[in-house]
Amino acid sequence: MVEDQQRAKAERIKNEKESRRAREASEKAQREEMARQNKQRAFEEQARMASARGVGSSGAKFDAAAMTAVGGGVTNLSPTSPGFFNPYDFLAGSDSKEPTRKFNPIYRVQPFWSLMNLDRYIRQSPPPKEAMDTPARYEQLAKALSFICHIVQENHKLAPKGREATLGFLRSNQLGCEAGIKLISLLPHSAGASGKTLDGLFLNFINVFVSLVENVQPHQQIVLPGGWQQPDRTHICLYIIRNCGDDRFSFTVCNTGRDGLEYHPCKFDQSSGKQQRQLAMTIWDIPASRIRDSTFWVLLFRMQVYPHKKNNAEFLYTKLLPALNDRPLMSNLELGPSEFHAPPDPIAAATYIDLARLALTSSPVPGARPSKYASLLLLNAALELSYQSIADARPSSLDPEDTRILKLTGRNVANFASTVDPNTVPDGSLGGALSSTWDLLDRLLKKINFASSKPMDQFSHGLPASAMTDSFSKGAVTSLRTDPGSAAYPFFGRLRKDDYDNVVKALMGDPRQDPILIPSVLTDEKLPAVATDYQTASSLLLRVCNACSLLMQQRQLVKNAPAFVASAAQHALTFALPMPDLDKSRCFWRKGEMRRETQVNLLFLIRRMCTIYSAATACVQQSRGLVAIRTTAFACAACIADAISRVTVVDDPSPFSLHYSGDCEGPTQAFGIEAGSFESLAANLPIYDPHYTSLRFQCLDYMRGISVHKNGEDRPTIFNFDLDLKPMKGDIELMNQLSIQLALVRPYPPTEKAMVAHASSLISGVNGAVIEVLPEFEYFRDIIFHFKHSVSGKAATPPSTPENYTWKPSEATLKWTTKPTSSEDTTPLYHVTAFRGHHQEFVDPAAVTKTTSKSAFSNFLSFFGKSSAERTKLSCADPTNIVNTCAEKFQKSKGKPIQVKNEDDILHLTTPELPTFGSILSPSDAERFLQFMTAPYIRIPLILDFFANGDPGRLAALKSKSLQLIVDAAMFEPGMWRRADFTDTVTEIPVIEEDKLQTLLATPMGTLFNEIAKSPDVLTSCVVKILERALDMDVGKYNKKSTSGPLILYAVRLAVRIEGFMKFALNKCGPGKQRPRGLESMDNIKIEACMKKIRKMLDEQAFPTLEYWIDPSRTKNVDISCLVHAHLLYLFKNYTYEEFDFRSVSVLLSSQVYLMINHRFSNQIYDDLADTADPTKPPSSIQLAQTEVFDIIQTQRHKIMRYMREKPSEGDDAMEAVVRVATGTGTRTESFDAKIQKSRHWKSIKH
Repeated sequence: MVEDQQRAKAERIKNEKESRRAREASEKAQREEMARQNKQRAFEEQARMASARGVGSSGAKFDAAAMTAVGGGVTNLSPTSPGFFNPYDFLAGSDSKEPTRKFNPIYRVQPFWSLMNLDRYIRQSPPPKEAMDTPARYEQLAKALSFICHIVQENHKLAPKGREATLGFLRSNQLGCEAGIKLISLLPHSAGASGKTLDGLFLNFINVFVSLVENVQPHQQIVLPGGWQQPDRTHICLYIIRNCGDDRFSFTVCNTGRDGLEYHPCKFDQSSGKQQRQLAMTIWDIPASRIRDSTFWVLLFRMQVYPHKKNNAEFLYTKLLPALNDRPLMSNLELGPSEFHAPPDPIAAATYIDLARLALTSSPVPGARPSKYASLLLLNAALELSYQSIADARPSSLDPEDTRILKLTGRNVANFASTVDPNTVPDGSLGGALSSTWDLLDRLLKKINFASSKPMDQFSHGLPASAMTDSFSKGAVTSLRTDPGSAAYPFFGRLRKDDYDNVVKALMGDPRQDPILIPSVLTDEKLPAVATDYQTASSLLLRVCNACSLLMQQRQLVKNAPAFVASAAQHALTFALPMPDLDKSRCFWRKGEMRRETQVNLLFLIRRMCTIYSAATACVQQSRGLVAIRTTAFACAACIADAISRVTVVDDPSPFSLHYSGDCEGPTQAFGIEAGSFESLAANLPIYDPHYTSLRFQCLDYMRGISVHKNGEDRPTIFNFDLDLKPMKGDIELMNQLSIQLALVRPYPPTEKAMVAHASSLISGVNGAVIEVLPEFEYFRDIIFHFKHSVSGKAATPPSTPENYTWKPSEATLKWTTKPTSSEDTTPLYHVTAFRGHHQEFVDPAAVTKTTSKSAFSNFLSFFGKSSAERTKLSCADPTNIVNTCAEKFQKSKGKPIQVKNEDDILHLTTPELPTFGSILSPSDAERFLQFMTAPYIRIPLILDFFANGDPGRLAALKSKSLQLIVDAAMFEPGMWRRADFTDTVTEIPVIEEDKLQTLLATPMGTLFNEIAKSPDVLTSCVVKILERALDMDVGKYNKKSTSGPLILYAVRLAVRIEGFMKFALNKCGPGKQRPRGLESMDNIKIEACMKKIRKMLDEQAFPTLEYWIDPSRTKNVDISCLVHAHLLYLFKNYTYEEFDFRSVSVLLSSQVYLMINHRFSNQIYDDLADTADPTKPPSSIQLAQTEVFDIIQTQRHKIMRYMREKPSEGDDAMEAVVRVATGTGTRTESFDAKIQKSRHWKSIKH
């Protein structure tokens, strides 16, 4: 009984709660409906009062006709009329509902910004590439149409019961746009189909569309997707089909893009003078039979579905459209109303909002409201939706960016309303529309000011100091009373900084301390320029390593720090450390006694120097010349490390050194290292410094001597990383010997795979048994890897490295491990990483080994078209590379590469396949120039004579970057190397075998040294004549658009480089010196005379010309001054200490300082032949590689310091010249103001 009562009570309570909830929900709905009605009545009352008073608060009156209510219009069939055809229901199905969208708040979406023309204030950037493909364009068009339709739908919902919505006359057009959105989804433009499948989809679409057109009723219109699609681009527009009654149709093309607008009628706006076009161009009086004929629609929509190069505006406007009514296109302008608009800019047009708005508001029928007036009503409706979204906003709740958007929206709507011409509105409803716009803007502005107001704070409340102790600090203002006069300046309180330390400064935090700049000494006066003993070598390496590390750590504080470090490290490896000799008695590193600690320390410092050099050269401007010098520097490091590793020390010989040198007891033999790709690929890289050219061949001679026995048999070699990334025969043998020496466990049974795995783990350090005991082995391994990878054809740093990123030396440290070859083959391979885990790869070994002429072209293809790092291995003087890179045919399109190896191949080239370099060379001259490249042994005099003599147009052609790179390559690429034990001679003429011919024509020291030794007269006369004729063209200033400036600078560079090679050869062949191989027959007297001719021309004509160009009173262009200063610096590249004087020292110092202050070097590749978009332009920037400039600074620094120390008065004058040039207060020789001419004594700061 009790339980039944409790159950009934619980049931009664439950029913009461449910009834209460239902009653509360009903009351809430009634309140919301009443609030909506009150808002609507208030809005109507405001509109009525505005009509009585005039436009807003201005009181501007309109005539009686202008008082006509906004709405109405009889030009379109109403959706509520009997017989109205709903095109959307026809396409989507009668059961489907009209689509709805949500944009809340509406003013935060991109279509709203585009509609209100806010893109220029909020976001003005071209669309990304992924947004430019065909599916993305149609998707963007559908979104634009959806947004426009959404505004009409929401306006219809907000209309009071019994009254037509403001945009009610566009309701029929909106349903036509909904049909257009559906047609976009049905059109097979992006279905991914092809062939018969695409044909079937297209046929189904045409059948459905023709049925749709046949059902369109009189005074109705539908919107269709339009445009055309080509293989590489797509243009989109919209079409409007309208049934005008009496079996007549109209066809309107709505186009807001750039393509096709030339066919639309145009006029000039009388008020602004801007060109306007009829963006919605209508074809009138079209028979119904033609508009319902499927043939026209197949031709029209085929342009969108099937991409073809003939799909263009010309076909649409001149073929298809005139065929609809058999009239010329422009004759339709007189048949019906026309309206002109200013075309949108390309970025705004890409959103398609203007296109969608034009399609919605255009009603091609006489008496219809113009599109511009309908657009004003559309903007009013969108603005009303924005106001409704903030109507209930509380004070200080509106975001600042939203405030900015809404204020700009109101301003643009007001501007747009002011441009509507009353004479164009036939129904006289413009007055009411403008009045409604005015009051809507007034309400919006008041609401924005209310919702975006800021609360009172401690700096703006105006209370006296005594009130600061009250509860205001806790957020409460107890009184609004203030001292007299405090309201005179109501905004002054915002400038106050009360309690600055505890309020403002606490928020700012502690200031960052100023950085401490620690000096870095790259050239030590206390040490000799070249090491004289092991202690000096160690000290010099240690100081340079420490200075370079210090400078790289301060890379943010020191400008061009990586370039200074690269030059210093390079100078240490190639100048400061003597090169080894195969003769032990004459070798600097092997003729004296060395201790174990010295041996290990030297190898450690060389490895450290290689790591620093690798990091620094990755940060500087890349060039083929840098790659050439970089490989040579690493080759020097490898040769020096090899000589040190062969030393049997006097105190505790290293087992690795004993086994490597062959001095260990037992049946052992010496090991060596091979030059590998350094001999082949490095031959194609230009070297502009004779010292590095000589070093390259010294390294090749040394490596040949340590890898081959005197009887010609090959010795076992180690660390052949460029051939295979797993241990080879020599590596396995050396590891086996060290395992026996160190009592390490060896694999059993000793199968080939087991021995490879054992050697791989020991060499890589995965098994640290060898490296832990013999650290010198690790140092030597890393040095050789740096050398091998420098000519690997692969970049050491990841391709995604940001521009101007500076690597630290620690990031260049090599990290070794092993990985299996594949999932099937578990043989371990070396896996070496550096620079944040980037794999240090090598190119295909077939590309770096000696190949036959049959596969030479395939090796060219293995590099051509790859990354810039790999393309550097292609010779710029190779005729195949020149044709495939510089010919007009291959620059305009990527054609199939062709091989050019002899004169017969050149004779078969067509004119577009000849490299005319932008027509600066005639086809006959280009053919002749190309033929010279097929004879590398004699091409130097042929090329120089080609430009020095004959047609002056040839010499003028040397201003172009492409030709300069090719001539430099022909002159300064060292070419193939002839080893010392080569004894073959020419036994047949001609030599048929290509490899044999190349070997016979190889030189011991490079082709340029060979030319200097054998035929210096032609070389000198041509260089002097080129320089002389170039200087004769001087116009008194540098202008990159003229021929004279770039040509003179190139002639100066060429002359200085040739002079440098001659001076080096003369120095090496001086009295009492053993002449290098290749210079045995050189005539010293003749070379000295030739060198003096070149120097006389440089000193007496070139130098005054360049100084005249940079006179501050004549040029104010800093870029040109940097360019000329770089070449003034270059003029004294070859000066020895004995030749130094005030002029040379002052130029070297002032030009260096000017460049460091005013020029910013880039790390982009400098001399990539494939990176020449316009072959007629001169080289960019200062026309010199960054490394050449800093190498001169590094090389001459020691001489300058010595000169200033020994000749202080001349040094003082040179420093004053630096001050004048750097500050612009005078020239190098004198000040502009004689009164401030200073004479001070300068001293070096001791560190």
